[in-house]
Amino acid sequence: MNLIGLFSLLLTLWVSEVPEVRTIYVAPHGADTNPGTLERPLASLTGARDFIRKLGTKDSVWVKIAPGDYYMNAPLELTSADAAPIVFEGMGDQVSFYGGVPVRNWEKVNDHLWRAAVPPPYSGNIPVEQLFINGKRATRARMPNTGFFQVKAVEETVLDKGNGRLPEFAIQKVRLNPTDVALLKNESPEDIKQAVISFYHKWDVTRKFIDHFDADSSMVFIRGKGMQPWNQLDAVTKFKIENVKSALDAPGEWLWKEDGFVYYIPREGESIASISAHVPLTDKFITIKGDPSDPVRNKAFKNIHFKVAGYRMPRQGHDPLQAAATVDATIMVDYADNIFFDHCEVAHTGLYGIWFRRRCTNSRITHSYLHDLGAGGVKIGDFLFRKEEGYVTANNLVHNSIIRDGGHLFPSAVGVIIFHSRNNEVSHNEIADFRYSGVSVGWMWGYAATGVVTQIPDENGHPEWTEGNFKSPATGNEIAYNHIHHLGWGELSDMGGVYVLSEAIGTRVHHNVIHHIYSDTYGGWGLYTDEGATQVLMENNLVYACKNSGFHQHYGKENIIRNNIFAYNLKGQVQFTRVEEHQSFEFTHNIVYTNSGEMLLGNFKEANVKMDNNCYWDTRTSEPLFQNMSFADWEKQKDKNSLLAEPGFVDAENHDYRLKSQSVVRRIGFKPFDYSKAGVYGSDEWKKCARMESERAKKFADIVTEIEK
Repeated sequence: MNLIGLFSLLLTLWVSEVPEVRTIYVAPHGADTNPGTLERPLASLTGARDFIRKLGTKDSVWVKIAPGDYYMNAPLELTSADAAPIVFEGMGDQVSFYGGVPVRNWEKVNDHLWRAAVPPPYSGNIPVEQLFINGKRATRARMPNTGFFQVKAVEETVLDKGNGRLPEFAIQKVRLNPTDVALLKNESPEDIKQAVISFYHKWDVTRKFIDHFDADSSMVFIRGKGMQPWNQLDAVTKFKIENVKSALDAPGEWLWKEDGFVYYIPREGESIASISAHVPLTDKFITIKGDPSDPVRNKAFKNIHFKVAGYRMPRQGHDPLQAAATVDATIMVDYADNIFFDHCEVAHTGLYGIWFRRRCTNSRITHSYLHDLGAGGVKIGDFLFRKEEGYVTANNLVHNSIIRDGGHLFPSAVGVIIFHSRNNEVSHNEIADFRYSGVSVGWMWGYAATGVVTQIPDENGHPEWTEGNFKSPATGNEIAYNHIHHLGWGELSDMGGVYVLSEAIGTRVHHNVIHHIYSDTYGGWGLYTDEGATQVLMENNLVYACKNSGFHQHYGKENIIRNNIFAYNLKGQVQFTRVEEHQSFEFTHNIVYTNSGEMLLGNFKEANVKMDNNCYWDTRTSEPLFQNMSFADWEKQKDKNSLLAEPGFVDAENHDYRLKSQSVVRRIGFKPFDYSKAGVYGSDEWKKCARMESERAKKFADIVTEIEK
């Protein structure tokens, strides 16, 4: 039985194997002192939890939630004390839980600026860091209004070297272009210390408060951990600055001021009479944490909308770490089994959406909509490898869900990431509109990895690293039938539609459609095996319109890349980096189709790779070069049974890669696959929800055009 069938059976058994199912009710007009009846309902999820605890039952309980808006100032917390199987189910389409409060009584400052008093518990000097207007994230006043400025130079002074991989404390002096930061000259020193500068460097983002600004030299000073030697701030680093009063100058921008008001420049078409605004109170909706010897079991959330949760940046800021690995989620799950989220929405967050973290098993996210995310969508497994615990998060499912529009506060976050976790399935999802990778699997670096995280991070979120000799536990994961697209946006680098690092033995990546992956400088790849990826199978994927290539292997061992279509990628179609003695990968039965760039990038001549039975075509010429060789000469080195032939797509220019005839591809053993099955399925309304807005797609295309000039 597959994971989908297994989870459906488990949910049915909750209510069928017990002698009685208790039903209690929650409604907006209820009270948590009520008995939870239909006539006298409870008022909150926490009230329902407390009521069930008082019952002392281990029988199943169905919590039926009436339509309406509910406001949370703290997350629902479930522990091992909550022994009863519970289904929290929204009755109707409009059951919404807000982790924040409405902002009302807006007034005009002038025709182009509105303001409203921030409601309690915000008061005094407590700043607001996120504001959501009419179901959209508003932009905190920033410079520039769009795009980025570029750093001129960086100097670092190390004050405490410490004993770790990075200096414990350092100050960075960053020289900027005077015209870029002219607005800062209008700000007081106190206001400048509240400004947040975000540096985009390769695959990471460093986010800091500005300690000091020297107007004469146009230098800003920041502090914290020393820079990473492998990914420093430098003269190609991009940056933006937000929370600057003088920068409040564009529609959709807002700012909190010490007078207790938020100021907002309305977008076109917005009316002060009908504005709906919220500020977050809590950063989380739900925390589920069992005991290692007594996990939380059998909890389901169905047909519930969770909206508006925040993030408050600590004074030390946020130091860079790949995939924003340390960032929490609005729904945190630890030591748990059979936790289900079905037909749920998680939106307008400051963090990741949902995290099945430590020892989470047999849990699922299905037919759910995660969007407008401060970080990424879903995290599975712990990024800390605790070898002493003996087993890890396993057997979880993310299926038929829409996960998109993320990275608003943490751009390096991933759509779905699997850390130290095995036998999970990520299938039939729409994963789009992130600044970094779509799906990432594995969290070790190198063969029998060294430098493995084994200790809990300090209070600043900095993990300790230790030398080790461990096999990656991220094995047997399946990434299938996903539609992954419009990633990168020219902001970060070194990313993939599906990115596999560490050995990750038994990972299967198949029947995905991946396209429009566009990095800043390098590394916009469709399929990407990195850092010792071993025995990974990638087959029956359609990959097109990626910046650097459809497939890239940095280094790895015995991977199989077969029966894929790689088409119309910009710089190259297939890329390889590190030559190793063992066989790096097998590349067979693939169709490679191009009208730009190189056919093969990297040192394929010296590589130990098996290339055979592939079909290549370049629409520009009948004699394309392979590693600066003719196809005939290339065949003598590799690809002995491959073809240089037009494969016969229906309309490749418009990305219709169906085959008019199989007469050509049959000769290389290519087996046609139905790539239209990738992505979500179900009602027309659900599939329509998954489609990217044409204006959004055009904006992506315009960015690519501008950078490629």
